[in-house]
Amino acid sequence: MKKLSLLLFSSLLFVSCSSDDSSSDDNNQTPAYAMTASIDGADFRANNPFGNNMFSSTNIWDYFPEEDFVMLQGRSGGVLGNPEINIWLKRSDIEVGTYALEPETFSTPSTHAIDLTDNSDNEFEYTKDGTIVITAVNTTTKMVTGTFTFRTVADPNEPTAPVTRTITNGTFNYKYEE
Repeated sequence: MKKLSLLLFSSLLFVSCSSDDSSSDDNNQTPAYAMTASIDGADFRANNPFGNNMFSSTNIWDYFPEEDFVMLQGRSGGVLGNPEINIWLKRSDIEVGTYALEPETFSTPSTHAIDLTDNSDNEFEYTKDGTIVITAVNTTTKMVTGTFTFRTVADPNEPTAPVTRTITNGTFNYKYEE
């Protein structure tokens, strides 16, 4: 009877002890893509043009001065990829919270901004409205994580312009400083 009990106990111990390399702490894992979203129902998965989650040190728009804004660039397909979503985080507002997006006006926004560039057609996309939610900021590792949703129009000067693109379920996970 002792042998049977020992055998049963050993069997249970063997079955219950297994090797599991997966971590239960998802906060320490870097996702495969720095930015994801759904653009009109189609999956968008991207990193910056160089294939990682580092902020962009280039900014061609003077209404997003580098001393005031950090650019998070998500380009599907690498350097020559398409489409691209750009998020400009206002440095003074990089903190957990919900931020309403203003319509694109080609002037410096009061807070964060976002836009979509899709070169697969002749349409221009201008941000109409949306929301950025910063869910986590790690000031030690300089990582910012959050979600976004926004809509675009073809003519930013026409208040009744129809929505041309709807971007939902957006996520980002980027290093915002070196």
